[in-house]
Amino acid sequence: MRSKMHLRAVLMLMLVTVIWGSGFIATEYAIASKIDYAWIMALRFLTGALIIAIAFHQKIRLSTRKTILHGCIAGIILFAAFYVQTIGQSRTTVSNAAFITAGNVVMIPFIVWLFTAKRPQLKVFLLSILTMLGVVLLSVSFEEKLQFGTGDAFVLLCAVLFAGHIAYLGLCCKEDEAVSLAFWQLLSAALAGVLVLLLLRPQSTPAQWQAAWMPILYLGIFSTGACYLMQTAAQQHVTASEAGIILSLEGLFGTLFSLLLGLETLRLNMLLGGILITASVMLMEYRSKKESE
Repeated sequence: MRSKMHLRAVLMLMLVTVIWGSGFIATEYAIASKIDYAWIMALRFLTGALIIAIAFHQKIRLSTRKTILHGCIAGIILFAAFYVQTIGQSRTTVSNAAFITAGNVVMIPFIVWLFTAKRPQLKVFLLSILTMLGVVLLSVSFEEKLQFGTGDAFVLLCAVLFAGHIAYLGLCCKEDEAVSLAFWQLLSAALAGVLVLLLLRPQSTPAQWQAAWMPILYLGIFSTGACYLMQTAAQQHVTASEAGIILSLEGLFGTLFSLLLGLETLRLNMLLGGILITASVMLMEYRSKKESE
């Protein structure tokens, strides 16, 4: 039974990465509308929470105080990661952002080690580094110089927050009911987004909304509501480090969708990066199966 649940969790995380990969395209269209990114974040999280509430309102009513607290903490971490990422990417190059964000895969085992005092296996560290190398090869254009500035510091903080979010779900939320946890996580992130909107009061035009509403709706329903529900449920059956490596497939699928739509040109380093990420996931699963025997 455990191996079946584990396999199901892995497949769910892989499906999440496929949707997140397609969500990269939706995000590009949303940003191209010139609408303020605070609107995009607030509405995507609010839409995701609303979808879960409509579909699973009976389960949500039975939420325990512990689950609500865990969900709110996870949601605040998640919103902070996205918001800091936005600030950082607006002040640095795409290459720098890709290189630094990839570091979250390596950070997860250390965060788990810090809070549990249990050192992950050497293979976990090695596969995490291999995955990071794959993401870097997949994302970075070596024609651009890598320099560290203020924007890069924000992106580094973003990587820490994303790693902390994955680690937190893996360490603190395994006993929580997944649907309720996902709802409170997205609702708290949405409320944080609304608070930012009230503070910043960004202006938007009807033309911007006309261009932005469809990609925001896609991000809210699929990339946020469906994906974070699946991620929350799946992380109750896989380790945080394993989840981090599997979720790195997001970059691979994002690149594939970009290539299919003609937004990027295939480069050799992309191919090598995709091979390394795929190999890391396969090796991680081989390790997990050996341990379960």
